[in-house]
Amino acid sequence: MTEKILVGYDGSAFAEHALDWAVEEAKAADAPLTVVVSTGRPVVADAAITGPFLEKIEEEAEETAKAGVQKALDAGVKAEGVLERGDVAGVLVHESGPNSLIVLGKRGLHGIRGRLGSVSAATAAHAKCPVIVLPDGWDSQDGEFSGRVVLAVDKLGPKSPAVRHAASYAQRHGKGLSIVTVIPTITSLPSGSAELDKAIADQLTEPARTLCQAVEDVALEQAPGLDTKIHVLSGRPADALVEASNSADLVVLGTRGHGGFRGLLVGSVSQAVLVDAVCPVMVVPNKSEADAD
Repeated sequence: MTEKILVGYDGSAFAEHALDWAVEEAKAADAPLTVVVSTGRPVVADAAITGPFLEKIEEEAEETAKAGVQKALDAGVKAEGVLERGDVAGVLVHESGPNSLIVLGKRGLHGIRGRLGSVSAATAAHAKCPVIVLPDGWDSQDGEFSGRVVLAVDKLGPKSPAVRHAASYAQRHGKGLSIVTVIPTITSLPSGSAELDKAIADQLTEPARTLCQAVEDVALEQAPGLDTKIHVLSGRPADALVEASNSADLVVLGTRGHGGFRGLLVGSVSQAVLVDAVCPVMVVPNKSEADAD
């Protein structure tokens, strides 16, 4: 159950978009909203300048936080502001908890307060709760995943906390859940024999489908009656997820992938999904990492 929703806010157009999303999510989850504003880390060395400079920055940040909170209150959401010094990612990670949800835009203001876009990956990698990263704007296309949440499945399968969060989100918002995993494209494993190629493809596909079925069972336990579909795709994991994001409402994945999604949030796959996905992306901490915090 989501007990608190946090939104990284700096008053920019991108942050306003994130705040609007967070307000709607707070309504859907019946949870309070925390508007997090950071003053950043000033680099002014002269003490005679530092004092007035900090005071001005903190005044602006306080006004920004008040404006964000008021917008949420006007929408009927219980809200509070948190104003802290430090980098945006560090503040959000500090404020996060296992039963929270963080909402971020890809980009924010430049300058001393930092850019939300520059910290979205860091926040997603280290937060104790799921993080939703929103694109600057998107127009969903009609396609295979229209009106659905796409859940990326790796070898953790049903043990991944992402399964529970994806199922809960889909049920809460009245959407279907598409359970997706990726196997290597068979053309990348040429044998010279069509029959052998089919046998290799079957050997890859059957275990992947079995894993997805186990994930489906857990998702339905979490959200009985949920509309679920299984998709075993072929190709590069990042490419497949980015392609799915063209029509999906949300893509959900874990902080560390295994097997087909190995390298998430530690390499190019995570960057491709977070940067190139057309729709919002939810990144969920793996249980092993959450337990370690």
